[in-house]
Amino acid sequence: MRRTSHDSPALFAVTADGGGGLTAREVRSRQFVSPSPGIRVRKEVADAPSTRVDAAVLGCPQEVVLTDLTAAWAWGLPLPPWLQGGEPSTSLAVAAGSSHSRREGVRGRRLRLPDEHLQELDGRVVTTPARTWVDCAAELPLGHLVAMGDVILRRSLATLNELHRMCQWAFRRRGVKNARLALAMLDPGAESPGESLVRVILVTGDLPRPLCNVDVYSDRTWLARVDLLLEEHRVVIEYDGQVHLPEDQRRRDALRRNLLQDAGYLVIVFTAADLQRPERMRDLVRRAINRHP
Repeated sequence: MRRTSHDSPALFAVTADGGGGLTAREVRSRQFVSPSPGIRVRKEVADAPSTRVDAAVLGCPQEVVLTDLTAAWAWGLPLPPWLQGGEPSTSLAVAAGSSHSRREGVRGRRLRLPDEHLQELDGRVVTTPARTWVDCAAELPLGHLVAMGDVILRRSLATLNELHRMCQWAFRRRGVKNARLALAMLDPGAESPGESLVRVILVTGDLPRPLCNVDVYSDRTWLARVDLLLEEHRVVIEYDGQVHLPEDQRRRDALRRNLLQDAGYLVIVFTAADLQRPERMRDLVRRAINRHP
């Protein structure tokens, strides 16, 4: 029995005779869009990042590798806000000497990729997390590169030594200087990209490097687990990335901050909006340190 357009795949290649179990006439239905010649996608999933990536891969005549920011997306690594809906162009690489894709929405390159830099993930061939991180160093600002590296370490996708060796391998490649700067700032203790960004803003402003997500005690009594701590100066820095919090969570946060302040800690709270004003953040922390030299 011939399949109908309702039970056809969400993504398929077409020929003059049709595709996805449908006739040539059926594949021209308004239920489908064509992201590139020879490819049909169901309209309701056409804008999903995974669909865009798979359409780009399907449209290439030879085996391809997801690279750069597309590989970071595949690994579930944090991307800057302007890329969280998916990279506008899908980054693909083919073997050196092959012809790379020139399709719309695809950034194709010819690369010599060592086998140890490749891994299969969810049916796609991608660069390893360590190689992906070094490649993204040419695309991302320092803070976002550190946030990505923190997640790689926290999720044990690569070790610090593996990232270091990849930086050595990438000697003189574009972005490697950025990667080396980021390498010295990585911390697997960071639990959110926002915390990583705050830490980078402080460290690049010649402020002390804070401890990440540590427990604070007073007279052997546990007070709170804090995002960032300048222990010597008794300054706690919290990053609040949530716009709307339940009332009971707000009460718990207020209580823990009161306990910290009562124990002699100065508590500073930053939000996503503060990240747009890094110098003001640094000034606030400097004043706090001066109060607790």
